[in-house]
Amino acid sequence: MNRKTVSVLTAIFLVLLISILGVFMQSQARINQAEEETVNLVKYDFNVDKINKFYWVTTDNTYFSLDFIDDEGVQHFAIVAQEGGDIQYFSENEIISEQDANDLTINETSMTNIIQTRLGLLNNEPVWEVTLKNDNNTLTYYYVNALTGLWVKTISNI
Repeated sequence: MNRKTVSVLTAIFLVLLISILGVFMQSQARINQAEEETVNLVKYDFNVDKINKFYWVTTDNTYFSLDFIDDEGVQHFAIVAQEGGDIQYFSENEIISEQDANDLTINETSMTNIIQTRLGLLNNEPVWEVTLKNDNNTLTYYYVNALTGLWVKTISNI
């Protein structure tokens, strides 16, 4: 290849790379804004020292959830409704852990390919939404009650 061809291909590659990076950053902007707003709402009730995880869940409504440590070193979970901003708080002793929800799901379904686990509300009850990838490349959503650890609902073959 001559020098001109290499220069043109390099320029095309750079434009493509910058475009992909721009699309990625734009897609993350909504998530970052939702997390920031959720943290600001929770800070009205708690002194947030550390954020462990942020979850965005859409069940019957959209919820933003925060796993955080307060200034006294106590772990809490906050579930915030996107519409209206109502907040429900739970201590680490009130709900099962994300790992427990994953373990329960694996035991109940015999599926091990967990893609993600998120905390939210379903019918005003806290649930862990466990997303699994099936052997036929479809998704299954398995909902575990976060208070009791009992199965709530399964949505399969999506």
